[in-house]
Amino acid sequence: MKRWFSIALILVICIVSSGCTQQPVAPSTTGTPASTPATAPVSPAPGVPAAGTVLAELSNIQPNASLTLDPSTFILSFKTEGPQNMVFHISGFEDYEETELSTTGPFSGSLTFGPVLKTGVYSVNITSNGSWTAQLTRADQKTSLKVPVNLSGSGTQVTPFFYLEKGQYFFTRNETGISSPLYFLHYANGSYLMDANNTYVQPGFGEGSPHPFLFVYITESGNYYLNALMKKNPGAWSASISPVPAIPHMGPGPVMPDKGIQ
Repeated sequence: MKRWFSIALILVICIVSSGCTQQPVAPSTTGTPASTPATAPVSPAPGVPAAGTVLAELSNIQPNASLTLDPSTFILSFKTEGPQNMVFHISGFEDYEETELSTTGPFSGSLTFGPVLKTGVYSVNITSNGSWTAQLTRADQKTSLKVPVNLSGSGTQVTPFFYLEKGQYFFTRNETGISSPLYFLHYANGSYLMDANNTYVQPGFGEGSPHPFLFVYITESGNYYLNALMKKNPGAWSASISPVPAIPHMGPGPVMPDKGIQ
């Protein structure tokens, strides 16, 4: 009898301590995810079109559009049917914006303008000497790439968003000089990422620069994106952003015994 009582008592203690539930299995950490959410997705306000919605369609037949935009990041994607000289005009900002570029054949590219920091009426006009089409859409920020990140494209392109922690990074490119586009880093809201002295947009290679890499300083953790701008003869390009390794703290050296004056 005492034996059965002891067994029952042990079973009760086991059930109470375990709660009669199976312990959860720890998730696997094998491999690196291709993307990671930087921030929780924010639902658009009532009446605001969702990300990816085409807000305006333009072409050489209908080169103008005027519409109300709320604070966000917008991408102007365009496609040409042959060699063209194009001029993009965006008005409604405090500073009038204009971008010129030329293509050597059929080409698909994208641009951003802004930032759109307040709701207002904005006008888009594109002039060219050939056939083309364009669409204005709201950028999708739901997911962002994880650094180190490799970016590539052809000519003028807007990259996907990527998440950067506060700190210092290497910005490395495979094309230099006139073979490289101009690179402009933006905050998620479209504002330019300036250097510490507010004198240039990072990374700041400049036209014709021979440097294969530069340091980029991130003062605020968050989502960013890259706008590559090649004004003439669009060509393939590739670049990467990777954290600068932290320098390990060096402790004091060995203590040398004082042998006094010999």
